[in-house]
Amino acid sequence: MTLYQVTVPTTEVRSTPDTEAPRGKIESQLLLGETFIAEEDLGDWVRGKCSHDGYPGYVEKKYLTREFTAATHVVTAQRSHIYRDDSMKSPIRQTVGMGCQLTVVAEGEKFAQLADGTFIPIQHIAPLSAREDFVEVAKRLLETPYVWAGRSGLGIDCSGLVQIALTRAGHAVPRDCDQQEGVVGRDVTDQPRQRGDIVYFPGHVGIMIDAENMVHATAAHMKTVIEPLDVVSQRADGITGARRI
Repeated sequence: MTLYQVTVPTTEVRSTPDTEAPRGKIESQLLLGETFIAEEDLGDWVRGKCSHDGYPGYVEKKYLTREFTAATHVVTAQRSHIYRDDSMKSPIRQTVGMGCQLTVVAEGEKFAQLADGTFIPIQHIAPLSAREDFVEVAKRLLETPYVWAGRSGLGIDCSGLVQIALTRAGHAVPRDCDQQEGVVGRDVTDQPRQRGDIVYFPGHVGIMIDAENMVHATAAHMKTVIEPLDVVSQRADGITGARRI
């Protein structure tokens, strides 16, 4: 087995090593700074699993490196830019989304310097060990475009939003809805809804922001929105379960 690190803002984890396969063959994403455990080298591709959640699949090797430094910080803004210099007027080298991981070597008043010599606004990052309110994290992703299998502020799906939000609160959870529903927190399906409840539907999931409304990434609107639970439940053919951290 070989450990690789992601070198781009996002790269796809596929069920088949084919970039022209249907979108349904894209199972998840890896984000900048995350790592992938390769079990088989197929030339342009590697087969293995994501280090953070064990999700299996194929990743294009050109987006990975074996020479890396351990990430120290994570992007906490919905999106941010990485600049050549420590100035907002400097050329932008890369755009990253929430969840991307970075190696910070120095911190200034306004910018943090990264291991490759570039800079990112310091208010857009936090140490990997820092913890946040996962409901507020999810709300920070409002208006993020819906992307099948997406996991970042550049594009996200329903279970990706839950996984990223809970990760920032220190809770490691599986990637997909059906995997999450059986292990996240405790079952409160038969109890009244409250802020922070994670509600599951057939093939869908969202997070309650209060007793009546939920934040979720939905293909119905092609973005992350807040909607009444009753509206979502009717559209999704009912609730299958609810979990509470």
